[in-house]
Amino acid sequence: MTEEGTVNSQIVDSVSSVVTLATGQSASQSFGMLDAVMLETLGMAMHNAVHRQQSSSMINSAAVTAACAKILATPIGTAPPPAKKPDPPQVHVLDGPSSPPPVAVEMDKAMASGKDAISALKEIGAEADSQAAAAAATSEQVKTDLETLAAEAGGTDSAPQPTDPSNGGGATPPPPPPPPSSGPLR
Repeated sequence: MTEEGTVNSQIVDSVSSVVTLATGQSASQSFGMLDAVMLETLGMAMHNAVHRQQSSSMINSAAVTAACAKILATPIGTAPPPAKKPDPPQVHVLDGPSSPPPVAVEMDKAMASGKDAISALKEIGAEADSQAAAAAATSEQVKTDLETLAAEAGGTDSAPQPTDPSNGGGATPPPPPPPPSSGPLR
């Protein structure tokens, strides 16, 4: 016989197979239940939508019927009399153009404007001449200062020639002579 603390292996196999069967089928049962609840929910949603649409249609029909009943209950009156034509607007004669000023007045204005312009140009010319004279004096002073500095440094008396970087730092060549002109351009 069997000992008191042991269980028959056939019973253990039977219980474990029932547990395995229940565990394996639980997923498909839960998905089946979920599908059934989803179908019920969608069915109720469609039922509610149809009911709402039918109720809205009934309310619209009732509103149109009430409006038509009010229109038919309104008495039809006669047309109002035509309106009186208004009087035509008053026309006021406008004043004509004023007479043009005399030619002599216009010429005097033009001459005064021309004299003002000429005096302004003369002032600008005098200012430009004074600025040019000041620039020439400054240029001469700078030239003498440079010659003095060059003489003190033991260099040449002439000012240094500018250099041209395109020919290796040598002195800048003199510009080419202008082409000969053959009369006025046309």
